[in-house]
Amino acid sequence: MFDLFFESMHAYNQIGLFIGALVCLGLGGLILGNSLYWRLHALRASGTIIGVVSRGGGTYSAVYRYSLPDGQTHLAKSNSGSSSVRGKETGRVVPLMISAHNPTEAQEANSHLFDLIGLVLIVPGVWLGYTALTAYPITPMTWIMAGALLIYLAERGHRILIPKGQRLSIEEWRNQHGLGDAGAIDVKDIKRAEDILSSEVGEAEQRQLQSSRKAAPLVGVFALILICAGIFQSMRIAKLEAMGLRAQGEVVRLKEEGSSGHASYYAIVRYRTNDNESVEFKDDVGSNPPGHRPGDRVTVLYLADNPRKEAIVDRGIWWNWGIPGILILVAAFLLWLMVAILRTTRPEKPSDLLARKSGAEA
Repeated sequence: MFDLFFESMHAYNQIGLFIGALVCLGLGGLILGNSLYWRLHALRASGTIIGVVSRGGGTYSAVYRYSLPDGQTHLAKSNSGSSSVRGKETGRVVPLMISAHNPTEAQEANSHLFDLIGLVLIVPGVWLGYTALTAYPITPMTWIMAGALLIYLAERGHRILIPKGQRLSIEEWRNQHGLGDAGAIDVKDIKRAEDILSSEVGEAEQRQLQSSRKAAPLVGVFALILICAGIFQSMRIAKLEAMGLRAQGEVVRLKEEGSSGHASYYAIVRYRTNDNESVEFKDDVGSNPPGHRPGDRVTVLYLADNPRKEAIVDRGIWWNWGIPGILILVAAFLLWLMVAILRTTRPEKPSDLLARKSGAEA
């Protein structure tokens, strides 16, 4: 009975990892594919920000004026928005990519936000898929659990489907989302970013920016801690991979750590060194449900001069490097976030304000 429960929980975790991998890879691939399509097919032009328009929900998109080689002047709205109007000041000149199918839709050519979001989704997707394939064996219970989850998802999907009589037509959907001819920009809706900054919305935004600036050092401290932890783990794994020995071990018991309901189970592994010394150690990786059970055979990677403290369950080179890799990736993201916060919230120089004011008057 325990074996059936154990296999069921393993299969449930494995299918959950597969679903997570498919979601991350699907969304990441879609975002990266869309970004690549824009870069390959969009028209290039230099545009001037003439104001912003509200997208609803307190978000704003920049509006650009640009000219194509035929000499005609057009207006285009950014295909993304944010609650902040900083960086959308009137008169700012930016390189643009204009949609090849909709001249009223554009995005800044020097922005790599979507590429970064796509990569941030792709990396955990690959890691989740690899973990699902290597950390758990594929058993008949895996297929049973996959079938059960597919039936559940199909039932939930059927419930949320919009009845045929209530579905929007393609034309209505395009009008609702401001695409095609309906996407023409009404000049009366355009507002100057400076006017919004000086309003109550601007005051609230300034308070938010001040709070964000205060949070930037805290983000930096977390990034530094993660970098140190990642470097320490990397040095440990590198030393084990370069100088370590391998031996066959056995999981003798599980150790529960954590509070009730949020406990993790760590495998206690026993193995014999090349000197025929019997050694027990606790695995670094814990999970709930447990990833191992008593009696499982595992490969141990250890250092001969410290076989008790410098020993890990060898899960293969990719998984061994997974933890330090994730720590460093998260630290890199936090550093990028800190720099973005500082750049967004830095006080503007008087020369920048004067230049933008002159550009707006021109």
